[in-house]
Amino acid sequence: MPLQRLHNGRRRVGPRALDGRTAVVRLVDTYARLLTAHQQEMLRMYYDDDLSLGEIAARCGVTRQAVFDSLRRSVSELWSLEKRIGIASERERQARAHEITLSRLAAVEGEVTRLASTGRTNLAGLRDALQALRESL
Repeated sequence: MPLQRLHNGRRRVGPRALDGRTAVVRLVDTYARLLTAHQQEMLRMYYDDDLSLGEIAARCGVTRQAVFDSLRRSVSELWSLEKRIGIASERERQARAHEITLSRLAAVEGEVTRLASTGRTNLAGLRDALQALRESL
């Protein structure tokens, strides 16, 4: 569907098409308040309520083409905001960094548990420190 175009204008098809829709939903979550109430409502109906263009048109008393044009302009504006401000990209980068940190922490905890099971070293203090670190994340 043309509304799932990437910000560079190419349309995604196949299993990756969902990635485009998910990206737009993230942009809506981040920047919707910067759009008009009418744009917010149409985006909500289309992306959150999963209504068709025809259903939205009937509810708003406009044509299907008007809904399509409004959604296309709104999505384009969201991508423009993201390009200029970058909040959604930064959130995604931070989430990935957090996951990597948790994964590395789990590996260290596993190694500490393995070393502690040998009985040669008392690692209780290190375990406590790792637990405190996990809780702070």
